[in-house]
Amino acid sequence: MPEDEETIGSRWKYSGSEDGECIKVRWIWSKPGVKGQKQSYNPAAGCFEDGGVGGWDSLFQSRIPQPIRIRPTDPVDATQTKIVAMLKDYVKSSLKADSSSTKAAYDQIELLAKKVLEESKTSFDDVAQRITANVSQVFPGTTIEVVPRSKDAIDEKLIAADSYLRIGTQGHSTTPLLLQGTGLQRALLWSALSVMSEAPGKRKPKAAGDVQRILLIDEPEAFLHPPTVRNARESLYDFALNNTEWQVIATTHSPIFIDLSKNHTTIIRVDPNDSEQHFVSTDVISFDEDERTHLKMVRACNPVVNEFFFYRSIVLVEGPTEHLVVKHVAEKLGLEVHVIDCMGKGNIPLFARVLNHFKIPYTAIHDSDTPKIKRKGLMVASGTWSINKKIRDTALHAGFGQVFTQFPHFEGHFLDEELTGGKVDRVLDVLSSTDTSKYKKVFETYSRVLNGDSEVFTTTEEAFEEQRKAYFIEKNLQENPNWI
Repeated sequence: MPEDEETIGSRWKYSGSEDGECIKVRWIWSKPGVKGQKQSYNPAAGCFEDGGVGGWDSLFQSRIPQPIRIRPTDPVDATQTKIVAMLKDYVKSSLKADSSSTKAAYDQIELLAKKVLEESKTSFDDVAQRITANVSQVFPGTTIEVVPRSKDAIDEKLIAADSYLRIGTQGHSTTPLLLQGTGLQRALLWSALSVMSEAPGKRKPKAAGDVQRILLIDEPEAFLHPPTVRNARESLYDFALNNTEWQVIATTHSPIFIDLSKNHTTIIRVDPNDSEQHFVSTDVISFDEDERTHLKMVRACNPVVNEFFFYRSIVLVEGPTEHLVVKHVAEKLGLEVHVIDCMGKGNIPLFARVLNHFKIPYTAIHDSDTPKIKRKGLMVASGTWSINKKIRDTALHAGFGQVFTQFPHFEGHFLDEELTGGKVDRVLDVLSSTDTSKYKKVFETYSRVLNGDSEVFTTTEEAFEEQRKAYFIEKNLQENPNWI
């Protein structure tokens, strides 16, 4: 604290249970196109007031992150300028960190200017080579060159305002970025971010003199090939993780960019039809390591699994059998529902927890399985049976979920069959024969589920037990070791 703290405004100091001793300032935007109103928290009044905080304002201005916004509709030269500026900062930081060579050059500017220029060119070439390696994975034969326009080796404008990027393609001479297609232009941005996010040993610590910045990206998936979208997602997350002076905010319509397995990630779901916006932080929801691994596996097998962020009616299923049935019945009924194949019963609670945070209504459809299974000649408690309660508890926790249980599985519940393979082929046969009693049973039951008929749900313990007992009696399972 400065010695003249009283003069510049000690009355704004606030001691909060979460933040400790601090000063709180915020900006309120009442409507689009209107400049934000600055407000400061007055501890004595217990509320925010319009205006600044005395002498603290100059300190705040030096701490406020500087925004860099990149839109898919930006002119190419504007995007190029931003990329070059980011590369400039990156190279300058790299040069200053090299105490064995360039630090001495900065100490003796006049004597060693030429040396710094040469080493700067080497650094730029190194960055360009790494970006080339990244871009060429999608556009083979492409090369990147940074063309500086400054003659001053030490100048802040080492890469000057009129510097530009040249792109070489296989079999052709190099041309400016302005003449390239939008896909390559966009891929270059992500390759640059990927290079700048490389951490050779560990995350770069925040230095006292670091200027804080916010990278604002609209529609980062725009103009990219599907494989490039996935690479761009990793570049974006790694860039934020490995560069402590940067925050990243992105708006997207792509489920591929949503990754719940990443730490320090906040996802906001913006719904124009909902007066209250909802968000989830992966630090708050606290997935353990096994759960994060499961989320990564599901996403790897089903890249668009996170489409549920863009829907209001969600059905969670444990496998492809129920997925096919729900989509078939929903289409017949004219209902718009989104089905999430959780790829296993054990993953249903993970997705249910996320939906609870966003207050999105959902229905979970799963098999009951059996209370016991035979393992190494002995009857033991089944782990899949215990998941039944976990699914119910998760659905009841926030009150947004309903549960429908099939005893003991889809084939047994509707077809009175026990299959070890060919389940998808079997359900396709059933769905293609619309005049059979089995089809009618499936269609009627799933119609009630999708229409929210409370009589079919097993969300509560009482409802689950009632249906379990009914099935137990109907199938005469009093002597079956899997059920007693």
